[in-house]
Formats: sequence, C-alpha cells, structure tokens
Amino acid sequence: MHLKHRKKFGFRVNLLHKKREPHAFHYLRQQKSFWIAALSLMAFVTGNMLGQHGWYAFWKSVLGRVDDSLIVYTGTVSPIEMVPDYEKWAQYGGDVENHTYRQVPQDVFVYLPTYKSATQREVNILHGRGNDVYSVGYLGSYATGAENSGSHPAADIRAPEGTPVKNIMNGVVSEIKEGGGFGNVIVVRHPNVPDPSNPAKLTTLYSSYAHLSAIYVEKGAIVHKGEHIGDSGSTGYASGPHLHFQIDREDAPWHPYWPFTASEAERENMSFADAVNAGLYKARGYLYTVNPMLYVQANYSPVETTIVRKKREEKPEIAKKKPNVFLSVAQRKAQRIAQLLSRREERLRLRLARRAVKVEPDVVLVEEPKANDDEIITSTEEVATSTNNPAIIQRMTSGNVASVEIRHDGEYSGRGWEKIVITVLDADGNPVANPTMSSDIYLRTAYGDAEYRPSIISPLDFEEGEVSVNMLPRGRRTIVIEVQPFGILSRPMRYESNN
Repeated sequence: MHLKHRKKFGFRVNLLHKKREPHAFHYLRQQKSFWIAALSLMAFVTGNMLGQHGWYAFWKSVLGRVDDSLIVYTGTVSPIEMVPDYEKWAQYGGDVENHTYRQVPQDVFVYLPTYKSATQREVNILHGRGNDVYSVGYLGSYATGAENSGSHPAADIRAPEGTPVKNIMNGVVSEIKEGGGFGNVIVVRHPNVPDPSNPAKLTTLYSSYAHLSAIYVEKGAIVHKGEHIGDSGSTGYASGPHLHFQIDREDAPWHPYWPFTASEAERENMSFADAVNAGLYKARGYLYTVNPMLYVQANYSPVETTIVRKKREEKPEIAKKKPNVFLSVAQRKAQRIAQLLSRREERLRLRLARRAVKVEPDVVLVEEPKANDDEIITSTEEVATSTNNPAIIQRMTSGNVASVEIRHDGEYSGRGWEKIVITVLDADGNPVANPTMSSDIYLRTAYGDAEYRPSIISPLDFEEGEVSVNMLPRGRRTIVIEVQPFGILSRPMRYESNN
C-alpha cells in the first residue's frame, strides 16, 4: 500500500499541550550536593593558586617553564643566619669536627659575622681558626685561606653539620647534584636581580650551596628569600663540615663554576689542591663569578622601572619615587659601606678579568695597594698585547685629592636630565686615577635649583678619576653647581629654549 505524507492532504498536527522539559540549571538549583561540590572545587583551586608556589606551578605547567617575570627580587639574606661562638663553645667542650648543630647550646649562637675583604686578604693570620668562620676567602687558597691568594671561587663558611642553609634571594632551583667534589649541592637561578657591576641594571645570577648533608628542595622548585633549602655538611671533597657558598654569572660555562678542569691541572703537573693554591686560571674566576658574601651584604635595593614616553633619547627617565624607609644612622652607614665594598670588588674583578684573560694560562696576579693619606703609592699592572706578550707596564697612581673639575655643556633645555662630569685633581692639576679622600663629595646648587643623581659621590664611584652625574634643573634660572667640601663652583649653566 502506498502511503502519502500528511502535508499533501492539506492538514497538520499540533499538540494540545506542549511538554516543557526543565532546564539544566533548574535541575541543578535543586541539587545541594552539586553546589557543595562546585564550591569545594573552587576553594581547592583558589587555595592552590594563592599558595606558596601555586601561580609558579600553574605557569610552568602551561608554558613548560617558569615565568621569570613572576620571580621578584626583594633583597638578599645570608646563607647561614647563626653560627657558634667557637671560642665560647670550646669552653663547653664543643668541637665543629665532632659535634652537630643540634648539640650547640643556645646561648653560644651568634649571628654570622660580617665578611670583611680587607681582613680576609691578610695572609699572615690563620683563617678558619678561633672565631674566624671564613676558612677560605673568595678566590683564596687552601694553604692560607686568604682572599685573592688562589683560585677557589667561593667563600667557605665553617658550620657544624646540620646547620640550616637558607636561600639568599628569590629564585628557582636549576640543579640538584649528588656526588663528585661538591658532594650534595643545590644550584639556584636568580633572574632579574641587580647586577654587581652596575646595580641600576638587571642580570641573572646563580647561587650554589655545596657539601650539604641534607637537601629539602627539588629541581624546578621556586624558592623564596630566606627559605630553608638544606643543611650544611662535609660531603664530597671537604676537609671538615662547612658550607661552600658561591655566586656565578649567567654566562659561566656551567654551575657551580670552577676555574679549571682536572685535565688542565694535570697538564700543569699539579694536584687539585696545588692548582687552587697556585691560583691556576684565577682570571676565569674573576670573569665568571662574584664575591658572594660582599654581594649578599650589599643587599641592593630593587631596581624600579617606569615606562614613559621618551622626549630626548639621551636623557635618563625619571624613576618612580621610592617609599620612605627609615633606617638608623648605623644601619645606613653599614649598608652603604657594604655596597661600596661590593662595587669596588666588582670593578677590581672586571679590570683583572679584562687584562688577564688575554694572557692565559700565564695569569698575572695583581696585589691591591694599601692607600696612605701621607704618601702617593704606585702599583704596577701588566698589560698584554694582541700577541700575548707582556709589552707595556702601565702605572696607576693613588693619591690625595686637592681639587675637582666640573664639566658640562653650558646650557639646558628644561626637558630632561643633563649630564655633568666630575674629575678629581691632585695638587698639580692632574687627574687622580684612584682618589684618596677623607669624606664623600656632596653636590649642591649655589644658584638656581636642581636635583642631582647621585647627590653624594664616594671615592669608589670614580672610574679613572671621573664620575658622571645626572642633573635635573628645576625652573629656568641659571644654575651654578657647588662641590663640597672643596667649595668649587662650576661655570654657569643657562636655560636655552629649543623652540
């Protein structure tokens, strides 16, 4: 039988009562268990995202790596906070070789002493004896422990086994190693931190903590400043319990970096210890590492940047004003001294690296001259030609400053910062390469109104007797710069409109 569709007969079918299905949300509103589960899930996800490593772990899972912009520099802390007063501990029968951190009486602990480069350079004292906690200084030797006497690229800190080791600044664990000369070692990468060569710029550094007895972090973990990451020990090539604390630059071939390899020491017919004591390839240490304790003690302020439209390409931008932080006079003095020492060491490192890297393997050792207020001291440094043959002996003089010279272009437009060059001069009017001054230099405005950055100049700020200062004129009045305590006035700087 052939059937025809109803449309061909001219009628249609309509339901008298439409059946309305409930919407999914109508159903879900009636289910309390659904909402309880949904809220619990949201609370769980939010808690993990706001936790210690939540956002870092989230971006790492999405991007496959840690987002460095989420790791913010907030200053530095020492890798070890407390150590025993070893002389006082000895009165209780304590010994770092035979007792652990937990066996040290509480009243014996003291804060980690300040690392003083001048003291650590002394070769005639016994480092690592008595209350001296730094058994080997930066680029020191095993023979004397004195800084700059070998090619040991770290600071060795005496500490009983089990002493808590803390991460010095925010970063991410890049490597965990066990065995070998370093024993158990943690390497932490620190992105976007102040560059010790120029704290106004950012760089990436690597801190290493070696000879550990215990490790509490994993590779790829985000670690915060002051976080307990391990315990000190004597694993690997170590003569006793201590912390090998090291800071490498990003361009070091590996981390933790070492200035020479075993094969290079063998070619020189030296054992590992003999090569360190002889300072084998010390120039590489200056090139790829940083004095770790001086950097930590400097505790540089975070570098703040503000994106603004540039009006004059050569003028620096006005940085965002920092909040007022009130410190005591002693705290300000200690922080400034630490920063100046760190910058001085970094400049010395760069000078030695630039000159000595050309003459490897015959590394030139340069002793730091001791300044004297009553005489001029001359030091000689060997400079190599392109043929690696020592050819020129360059003399750098250090002496008292009798006057200063102020140089500028004589006019300003009022649209940005102006560059000023300050040169220190001796009694004969010659520039002083390494100035000796009893106090800092202060910049003031004898006429007009202006802001200076920096307004206080230390002797360590000078490079070959000169330092550049940025000046921001206020208003359109002629400006005369005054340098104290010398009372020197600059020639006038007049306003000139470019319209």
